[in-house]
Formats: sequence, structure tokens, C-alpha cells
Amino acid sequence: MGEAAEVLRINRLTAEFFYPETERGFREDIRARRIRDTRLAILLAAVFYLVFASTDYLAMGVCENYSVVLATRASICAAGLITAFLLPKYWRQLVNGVIPGLVAVFAMAGFIAITFLRPYSVGWHGMSMMIMLLGGYVFIPNRFLAILSICLTGSLIFLLLAAIHFGLPGDELLRLSTLLIVTNIMGAMANYRLSWLMREEYRDRAIVEMANLKLQAEMVERARLEEVLRQRAETDDVTGALDRGAFFVRAEMILRQADVDLKPLAVLFIDVDYFKQINVTYGHIRSDQVLKILVQVCNSLLREPYCLARLGGEEFVVLLPGLDLAGGAKLAEQIRAECQRTPVAMDEVDVHFTVSIGVVQRQSGEPARVALMRADTAMASAKFKGRNRVEAVN
Repeated sequence: MGEAAEVLRINRLTAEFFYPETERGFREDIRARRIRDTRLAILLAAVFYLVFASTDYLAMGVCENYSVVLATRASICAAGLITAFLLPKYWRQLVNGVIPGLVAVFAMAGFIAITFLRPYSVGWHGMSMMIMLLGGYVFIPNRFLAILSICLTGSLIFLLLAAIHFGLPGDELLRLSTLLIVTNIMGAMANYRLSWLMREEYRDRAIVEMANLKLQAEMVERARLEEVLRQRAETDDVTGALDRGAFFVRAEMILRQADVDLKPLAVLFIDVDYFKQINVTYGHIRSDQVLKILVQVCNSLLREPYCLARLGGEEFVVLLPGLDLAGGAKLAEQIRAECQRTPVAMDEVDVHFTVSIGVVQRQSGEPARVALMRADTAMASAKFKGRNRVEAVN
């Protein structure tokens, strides 16, 4: 989790993520919420912006300046409403702070222009500017430095124009400056905290999600390893076929299902001819290739469902649910023929091997060991009759 914590680290200066990819993911995550909240904020701001036209009327009366003020308020509200309508299309610019920044600059510029068309009143001008600043800090909660720059610049311009336009005395200018400084400090602290908390919440969710994904991956890997261990415990190390113990467990299940389904089941007992001579001549490692080829041939010809197992040495057994004696004998002949024509490379020489196969059809209710003994007897008969043949016994 150390690497995850580094990727999700938050910059204490900007209250944004250090890593651009993480910051981009955060902004995409807040898209729907920012569209909804920004639309609501613009609608409320537009209502209040127009409502304050009544205070302009009380302070100015019907005059040319009032018409300019009213037109300014109306144009700013119209621009805001159009922006609110287009937010889903330009959501990237919204979460990046571009659209809120432009709206805040436009609204603040219009507000400053309006204030200097009214007679000066420290209560009206100061409180109006304070509301504008606090609204700006709330309006852009995810871009701390951007809104801080806009509000500080707007405050300085407002103070400068107030001093020049109204010719405010020093004490009045000091009171107005103090009010705006306190407002900016409070707004900046609130905005910074909100921006930090939004990313902190995203970071915590991301850490939990990564932990869950890691846990799921570990569970999948554990299940895979358990399956590998199970297969290794049940399969022959040389050929990959089931071993003797696993075969009898699987055979009981297959035979029980065959009795339930009332379907035939063929049993093949396969023995490699002259395997001991091959072993003595070429050694254990190369003679094991013969057994591997035999299993490969069986797997290539057999169709699910079937059960292939190595009983020991060069002896193999195959259970074929759904096949009767004739079907089992036909498949056994295919296996025999394919083994005979499949070469095995040994000491730069291709060696061919043969198999003898006994085939029986399991009787209803017959135990696996009994059916296996009958198939073994049929295989011994094939050996006695010359090897490299299939012996099907009814």
C-alpha cells in the first residue's frame, strides 16, 4: 500500500493530488456531482443577482445609470443560465475550474462595474463584495489556487477603484480593506478545507477499492494454487493423467451417474507392449515419453465426458460414459492405430510402440473394481493373442 499512498498523496499547497493521473481520475469522479451543484449554484446566483436590482432601484431611482445596471445584471444572469445548460457537454472544463473561473470573473467584473454606478455605502458595497467573494469560494470548491487568485485580484481591483472613484478617506478604506481581508481568509480556509476533504474522501475510497481488488486477486490466486495442488495430488507426475487413488474416487461418481441415467459405460484397459524392454534399452526418462505420447493420443481422440487414469507402470484405464461395448471397441481401435503410427524420438531414432487394449461394457450396478478386473482380463487376452490388438469381451 506504500506505492498507492504515494500515488494518492495530496499537495498541501494546492490541495490537489501530486500525480496528474490521480487528479484527472478525481475530477472525472466528481463530474456528475459538480454538474448538479454548479447548475444549482448558477440558478440561485442568477435569482439573487436579479433580486438585488431592487436595491439598485431604491438607491438610484429610474435613471440612465439604473438602466445600465439592470441590463448588466440581466446579461450576466443570461450568460450564467446558458452556461448551466451547456455544463454536461463541457464537463471537463467544468471540473478543471475553467468554466467556474470564467463565470466568477464575469460575475465579479459585472458586480464591480455596477457598484460604481451607485452612491457609496460602506454597508452595501462592503457586504455585497463580501457575499460575492464567499460565493466565489463556494462556487469552485475543487480548485483552491484558482479561486484564491480570482478573489484576491477582484478584492484588490475593488479597493483600488473604490479609493479612486469614491475618494475614500484612509480610515474608511482601512475598514473596507479589513472586511475584505477577513472575508478572503475565511473563504480561502473554507475552500481549502473543502477541496482537501473532497480529495481525502476520494483517496480513502480509492485505497479501499485497491485493497478489495488486491484481496480479490489474492483470493483468485489462492484458488488457482489450490486447484494446482489438487490436480498435482490427483494426477500422475509423468503423464498428467489421473493417478490410481483419484481414479477410484472419480470412478464411483461416474458409475453412480451412469446408473441414474440408465446409460451404458465402456471400460478400456490399456497396456504398452514390451514396455520393460523399451525401459531397459532407452532408460526411464526416454521411456516416459512413450507414456506421455499414449496419454496425448488418448486425449486427442476421446470426447468429454471421459476419465483417463494411470493405474501404475505402463497400465492405463479409460471410462467412457454413454458408450456400449461396440462403441468402446471402435474407439479403442482408433487409439491402438494412432499409437502404432506415432513416432517417439529416442537417441536420434524414431521408435514406434504398440498397445494392447481390453474392452468391456460395465454391467448395471457393477462395482468399478469388478469391471476393471474384467477389462484387465480382456487386455491379457489381447496380449496372449499376439499384442497390438483390441480384445472386446461381452
